[in-house]
Amino acid sequence: MHHTEIVSHLVLFIVIFLAYLDCVARTTVRKMTSKFFVALISCDCIMLVSLIFEFIFVDLATEVDAGFMLPMRIAACFDFISYFALISLFVYYVLDYISYKTKVNWTYAHICLAVCIIFAVGWCASIFNGMFFSIENGKFTHGQFYWFAQLGGVFVAFVTALVIFKYIKVLGIYDALFFLSFILLPLISIFIRLYASFFTMQMALTFSILLMFNFIHLTQVRQILSQQEEIKEGKISLSFSQIQPHFIFNTLNSIYVLCDKDNPELVKKAIGDFSSYLRTNIEVLENHSEILFEKEIENLKHYLNLEQLRFGDDVYVSYDLQETNFYLPPLTLQPIVENALKHGILKKENGGSIIIASYKTEDCYKIKISDDGVGFDTDEVFNNDDKKSERSHIGLKNVRSRLEIISSGTLEIKSKKGKGTCVFISIPIHKKRMMEEKNEYYRT
Repeated sequence: MHHTEIVSHLVLFIVIFLAYLDCVARTTVRKMTSKFFVALISCDCIMLVSLIFEFIFVDLATEVDAGFMLPMRIAACFDFISYFALISLFVYYVLDYISYKTKVNWTYAHICLAVCIIFAVGWCASIFNGMFFSIENGKFTHGQFYWFAQLGGVFVAFVTALVIFKYIKVLGIYDALFFLSFILLPLISIFIRLYASFFTMQMALTFSILLMFNFIHLTQVRQILSQQEEIKEGKISLSFSQIQPHFIFNTLNSIYVLCDKDNPELVKKAIGDFSSYLRTNIEVLENHSEILFEKEIENLKHYLNLEQLRFGDDVYVSYDLQETNFYLPPLTLQPIVENALKHGILKKENGGSIIIASYKTEDCYKIKISDDGVGFDTDEVFNNDDKKSERSHIGLKNVRSRLEIISSGTLEIKSKKGKGTCVFISIPIHKKRMMEEKNEYYRT
């Protein structure tokens, strides 16, 4: 009889099913959960249920009626299929997790999937022809090709370990160990079975998934929720800082002067720029998603049009936009350009120019904002305790923080006194998928 095995696997099924419900029932968690992790838990639930019915039908076939062998074989088929689906999905899940941090090679997962399909078919066929194993009188017997049948699981375990060690610097030791538990715990189960026959490979895999659920998945969800709150507060602060009272007063005063000059067309254009600028900044408070670069440029042009209205020929702006089809956090460019104006070219006697460029490399989308203003000492501003100097460049620090959190982007500043300043923004191309998923989450 398999009473101990049935009870232990049933308890484990209840636990993993509760974890599954946590991933899919709560809206906030569901939208942050990898589809591969949800599929992984689903397969594990099916595998445990199949194994429970397998034990039940083996006992019934042995003690009640041999006719229960057929449903036992069907349950075994589901067990094998879900097992191989589980270990192949795990490779996809690991690569998906890594893909949010760097580029990955999905070929590893595709190869494992093909191997798992082949061996799943072989194990299911063995239920009827005894090629890998047979069950007689409730006892498991090795078939002629039993040891060959183990190669499928061994191959996938080897590839999984290869992937984890290849990207271990990206994962970090902490996450890598929990991913490796998917390999190590089943190996441990082989030795435990010498003394406790109820501890199966399926139980070992389930324990590993529960470890990842508690120490990787939930940690990731909490981190994302914390980042969202930080981003929300930062965007509200940044948005209000951009709509400063003196900027509004100066803009309205410029429009007032234009009215005195009897220039209705220029007045209309200035009012249009001003209303569009205010509308975009207010929308940032309501919409948390990233925006297209071309939309960010459009808002920046409204801002610069208003500043050029005030300063005339002292401000010259040119654009070299080779790439515009990518996402970035809203209000990324304006604080940088505003710094270039206030602390760069407007401190020169005859003003100066700002060049805004964008292009694409193999790995990143690049933005370069350069000016020929007075420049500054970056070490003096960012690496000392001079609060006045630091406050004048606080917008750059906010932008850098939001780029890192939202897009895993970087912001680099190069400046030299008397020569000007260059700000370089890099946004990894592999982040595009994650940003689109986040945007979908925020929209819903």
